Parts: sequence; C-alpha cells; structure tokens
Amino acid sequence: MKQSVDTRKFDNHLMETLELWRAPGIAAIAIKDNEVIYSKGFGYRDVANKLLMTKDTTHPIASCTKSFTSTAIAMLVDEGKLEWNTPIQEFIPRFRLKDFVTSSRVTIVDILSHRTGLPRHEMIWINDEFTYRQILDRLPYLDLSADIRMKYQYCNLMYLAASVIIEELSGVSYNEFISKRIFKPLGMKNSNFSVTDMQKTPNYAKPYKIDYQKEEFDIIECEFIANDSATGAGCINASVDDMGKWLIFHLNNGMVGNKQLVSPENLRMTHDPVIIESVQGILSMYIPEQKVFRMNTYALGWMGVMYRGYRVVTHSGGIDGSTCRMAFLPDENIGAMAIVNQSNSYLQVAAMYHLVDKILGLDPVDWNGLLKPLEDSQTKVIKESGDQSLKLRKTNTKPTFDLQEYAGTYNHPGYGTFNFREVDGELKVKYGTIEYPLTHYHYDTFQFEVTRLDFKDLLTFQIDSNGEVIGFSIKLEDTVPPILVRRVPDKYMSDKRFLSTLLGKYDVAGQIVEISLKGDNSIICVPSGQQAIELEAVRGMRFKSKDSDLLSITFKKDESGQITEFAYVSGGFVIPAKKIE
Repeated sequence: MKQSVDTRKFDNHLMETLELWRAPGIAAIAIKDNEVIYSKGFGYRDVANKLLMTKDTTHPIASCTKSFTSTAIAMLVDEGKLEWNTPIQEFIPRFRLKDFVTSSRVTIVDILSHRTGLPRHEMIWINDEFTYRQILDRLPYLDLSADIRMKYQYCNLMYLAASVIIEELSGVSYNEFISKRIFKPLGMKNSNFSVTDMQKTPNYAKPYKIDYQKEEFDIIECEFIANDSATGAGCINASVDDMGKWLIFHLNNGMVGNKQLVSPENLRMTHDPVIIESVQGILSMYIPEQKVFRMNTYALGWMGVMYRGYRVVTHSGGIDGSTCRMAFLPDENIGAMAIVNQSNSYLQVAAMYHLVDKILGLDPVDWNGLLKPLEDSQTKVIKESGDQSLKLRKTNTKPTFDLQEYAGTYNHPGYGTFNFREVDGELKVKYGTIEYPLTHYHYDTFQFEVTRLDFKDLLTFQIDSNGEVIGFSIKLEDTVPPILVRRVPDKYMSDKRFLSTLLGKYDVAGQIVEISLKGDNSIICVPSGQQAIELEAVRGMRFKSKDSDLLSITFKKDESGQITEFAYVSGGFVIPAKKIE
C-alpha cells in the first residue's frame, strides 16, 4: 500500500461522476492514519437557488444513525447498566414480542444484529403516526417471520426499541445522551436529530428524487420526512466533516484526544460480525459476476464485508432525498464517506469505494460502469411497475357495495388506525399523517399508491357471511401473511344510552337469556345457569362473542323503534329470541 495519497485527482473524478449520474450534489470525506486527507462537496445542496454543496452541509444520514445507538449501548455496558448477552426483559420488563419464549430470550446483541425474528414492518414508523416510545408497545402485535437467531432480518423497529432502552437505563432522552456523550466531545457541531431543526441551520441539503412519472430522466425536489419517530434507527442529521470525526473515533478505538469515551473492548464488540447476510456478497444478488465483495455480515449497528481482501466495517443510510455510505478499514487505518441529496442512489457507493481504492493504492474498480447500469435498470422497473400491475387485474368487475359502505375506521393493534372516506365517487384512506387516494382494482380489492416510496399496494375488503364489511387485508410486510385490519364499530355501539335499550330477558327456544351491562360501554349475554358471554360490537345492531366469531347476536327493532327481539347465531343455527321483559 502506498504511504502517501495524492488527492489532487479526487476533485476531477467526483465532478465527472456527479455529472454522469446527474445527481443534485455530493459530499465526500477520506481519512488516513487518523487525519482527514480530503473533505469536499460538489454540485448543489439547493438546485433552485444554486446553493453549493460543501463539506459542512448537513444531511439526514438515516440508518448510519444505528452506529451511534450501538456505541451508546456499549457505553451503558461499560457502566454495568446492561449486559450484551443477558435477556432484555431483565433490564426492561415491558419489552415484549409476539412470541412469549422469544420475548424472554432476546438480548441487546439480538436486537442490534437484526436476528430477533421480527422483519421490517416498516409502515408502522414511516407514516409518523406513533412516537418511537409508542411503537415499543406495539411490537407484541406484529408477526415474527423466523425463530430467534436463525436468520438476519433488517428491522428498524428494533433500533427504536434500543433507543428506549438507552433512555430508561440512562435516565435521559436518546438525543441528550448522544449529544452530551458523543457529539459534544467529538466536536460534531453540524449534527442534530430532526429535519425541522436541520432546516433552521444556514447550510443544509434539500432532498431530491427521480421523477418516475416521466419517461425521460428528471430530478425533482421532494418533501423532507420527519425522522423523529425513527429515533435510534435513522434520526441523525450530520455533515460529512462531522462524520469524519465519527470515523476517526472508531479508528482510534473510542478515544478522543486523551479521553477514552468507551472501552476498546466494548466498542470492538459493535464492529465484530454476529450474523451472515451473504457469503458471496450482497451485490451478487444484482451482479452475480462481481468479485470485489465477499462475506457480507452484520455486527451491531455496523455491517462487515471483505472487500478485495481487506476487512471493511461499513453502513449505509437511505431516506427520502438522501443516501449515504460510510466505511472504515481498521487494519489499514482508513476511513471514507460519501453522501448524495437524492433518494435511492448508488452514486455514494461508487464515490466512496473509489476513494478507498485510491487510498489503498489499488487500481480503481470501474464503479460507474458497474453500478450506473444497475440504478438505471431499477429505475426502469419502477417506472414500468404500474403497467405490469394492470396486467394482473381482472377486468369488468365492480365492488360489492356502494363506496360509502366501505367508509369508516379500521384498526390493527400493531399498525394502528386507517380512516376511509368516500369523496366524489372515490375512496381515500388516511393512515398516519398521509391520506392516499384509492383506485378500484377488481372486485373488493383497491390499489393505493405510496407516492413518496414509489410503490403501489393492494388491499382487499373482507365481507362476512352476514354481508357486512368487517375489515380489510393488506400485505404490508412481505415475509408474513397478509395483515387483517378490523373495522372499528360505530361509536354509538359503545354508548351506555344505546346499550341500555338492548338490556332485558329474552326467550331463546325456551331458554331464558339475559342481556346485561358490563361497565358503561359493553354488554354480556347470560344464558340461565351458564357462564356469561362477553359481547363485542360488530356493526349496526350486531354483536359477537369476544371469544368466538361463531356466536353472534343481531338485535331487531319493531316499527316504533323498540328492541323486541334478536337473532341468535351459534354453531350454524339461527334461533329467534323474543324479548320477554
């Protein structure tokens, strides 16, 4: 390896690469022997106003946040407040997943290495409906797709959980912990935790994306997405110059100046591989012939890879309008990072590894030739996806009901609330802070487009044997079965005044059944001489057993509006019940 690095050609290469990829702007940094040898920006941080990108421009670093979270955990381990391989429930009793056994075994290593068995379930945090602390309480309602420690499954939700663990064990907020324990001692002055705060600074990058609605290539400005709910997983914004300090901190084994912020042993724990992602290298999924990457692994907040025979500790980050890649080579004392203010780009990978190649003294890989066609191909797939979807549609069909019948509130204990309404002959659904228009696809299936993520998904309304719309199914997570989101009964069905009109004794084929209140907002059915059956509202005048979908009661009014009977459905039989008092 060369002992000195000639960086004079970096400028030309990065400018030429930026022009080739037609991205708005890029910032990059390179480190050798604990010193910054290169740090610059090119292109625009704000295209419309011709504001230049610089090394101090602040960007969302998205999932590169995870390395800060794992380092914070290492600090807590140093302090004896947490242990790497002790179940989380011993420290945080309220931590739970859907499976009881898995919940009792999960450790902080499992959480930080993405091997808990919980897949992404991304839509829970993306729509900004819940805070990161609220999401922790929704984990028990999310399907697992693997057994613990059997499979690598990237999961942002586990890092949200880790941020809560940091807060509960340290007694301060995640943001305060990272600010005082990391940002301040490292001198990271252009770093913060909110795109709202970032936009108050004088030098930040605006977000851009490819316009997939146009046939010709075009870059358009997109919206910032509030990243507060991604605390611990993707909430940090920083400049490449600040991130250079972060890489030097890791190359220097957790020391800043003469101060050791975290023990070398526990910091290295965050770097060492825990689980294998891909033996051949993750890029082989797209480019099978590639030979530069081998053995992709995941550590704790860091990925690992063998690159051309060198050990690399790295991580990527991607969110609306920003993609980045950082890496350090601990055995060669080298670090590098590149960040682009554009969604879904490979440019930062091409730029960063070019810097690494040159610092190592290797003939550079033709990264532009390798990755630019890959990005172009993926852009083509996204643009054509809508047309391909229409080919699977059953033509000449219509919904079972008028659209107003589908309107209402639906809820899933993990994913939260979906509100449907009919507007001018179209259905719309509001989930979180965003309302999506729905397009009829076929039968009772509708298509909604998540514009910010450039994908379309299908939801299918569920109709029960009584002809009621009781919910909808949707495949928001590819690795588990479709999620059933149940319809929420009308509010009046839990109103004591309404429920009081249903109370009384009824004759069911000679047996007396009493309908009584339970509390102020629910009723129970008590057959004489038997245990009470708790009922839950369905819709209109229909209730069902809380424990079984096979037993239901539908109340009926006479011409004067009085409740005079109900239909008792059980085990396939429908039995009329007359009110006797």
